[in-house]
Amino acid sequence: MTAQTHAPASGPRPYLLARIGLLTGAAAAAVLALLDLFTTVPEHDRIVDVADYAFTVDGFPLIGALLVSVAAIHSLHEGRDGRLGTLALILTTAGTIGFVPPLVASLFSADAESLGPLYLLSMLVSLVGVVLFAVALLLAKVLPWWAGFSLAVGWVVGGPVGEGGPLGFRGSALLLAAAYVAVYAAVAVVVSRRARERAASR
Repeated sequence: MTAQTHAPASGPRPYLLARIGLLTGAAAAAVLALLDLFTTVPEHDRIVDVADYAFTVDGFPLIGALLVSVAAIHSLHEGRDGRLGTLALILTTAGTIGFVPPLVASLFSADAESLGPLYLLSMLVSLVGVVLFAVALLLAKVLPWWAGFSLAVGWVVGGPVGEGGPLGFRGSALLLAAAYVAVYAAVAVVVSRRARERAASR
C-alpha cells in the first residue's frame, strides 16, 4: 500500500525550479564523485592544481542546487508542510548561504581551510535543515515519502556534510546524485498526474 499524495495547484514555476535544481544537483554531485574517484586526494589543505580548484568551484552549484530544490518543493507543498517546512527552508537557506564565504575565500587564498569554523557551522545547519525538510515533505504528502529522506541521506553521505566524515567514502557523492535523479523522477510523476487531472476536469 502506498501513501496518498496530494497534487498541488501550484503554477508551473515551482515545478520548473524544482526540476532545474534537482538536475543541477545531480550533475554537480556526479562531478564531485568523478573528481573524488579519478583525481589524487591531497594530503594538505592548499589548493594547488586544477583538480583542487574544480573541486572547490563545484561547491557553488552543489549548494545552490540544494537551496533551489528545497525552496521549490516547499512552494509545491502550498503550506501542507506547516511551520516545520518553513523552519526547514530557513535553516537550509542559512546553511547553504553560509558555505559561500568559505568557498570564495578558499579560491582567493588557495587555502581549503579558509574560514573553517563557518564551513563547519554551515555543514551542521544545512544538515539539520535537510533532515527537517525530509520530515516536512513526509507530512505534506505531495511527493513520495522517500523523496526527502533520500536527499537527506545523500547530503549526509555524499555532500559537503559527508566529505571526509565517518559516513563518507570515495565517490559517495554518487549517492547524492542518485537521490537527486530519483526525486526529479518523483516530481515528474506529480507534474504528469496534475496534467491528467486538469485534462479530465475540462
